[in-house]
Amino acid sequence: MAIFSLLNSQIQKEAQEEVSSKFLTLFSSDQFNDGRDLSKIAPFKNKIFLPSPDYIITVINNRETSVLIQSLLEEQARKPDSLSIYNLLKGKLKVEEVKAVVSLKTSNRPDRRYQPLFEAAMIKAMRYVLHQNWQYYMVASELSSADRTIFSTAVAPHGIAIEQDSQLVDGTYLYNRKLDLVPLVESALEQ
Repeated sequence: MAIFSLLNSQIQKEAQEEVSSKFLTLFSSDQFNDGRDLSKIAPFKNKIFLPSPDYIITVINNRETSVLIQSLLEEQARKPDSLSIYNLLKGKLKVEEVKAVVSLKTSNRPDRRYQPLFEAAMIKAMRYVLHQNWQYYMVASELSSADRTIFSTAVAPHGIAIEQDSQLVDGTYLYNRKLDLVPLVESALEQ
């Protein structure tokens, strides 16, 4: 298992091969080919714009990669902003290795709550069309009653289109110390 952060997404110049979403750059490009795991979103991959999730929770099935990740996790513990795990996994992840996406809410401005909801909507739409079980979690050091209501009851936009009550955020966690996040990780791994 690895938990790591991503580079911030940015719009790429036209005619560049790399997609704007740093989340999508985690997956190998051949997975977008016909008949492969990501083929259903391939026609849209350069039009999928979303802020980079703050963290990704993965379970890596490759033993050699898992060994490399262990040393990088130690580095990440010393340098939390390290992108070494992202750099190692970029272009190599399999769709089923992603277990969860985590967004940190660092601002208490009311308008800031909509950015992670847009991110959640994009992740959940991809999850649906790709038949994956990716979870989306919110983490905040402080939650207003409006935050709690929105994050616990919002329906995923694709749920409206398919007439299903599909939850947008799978869990919201208060964070004051690292131990507060153990239930989040346990929940992600249960899926």
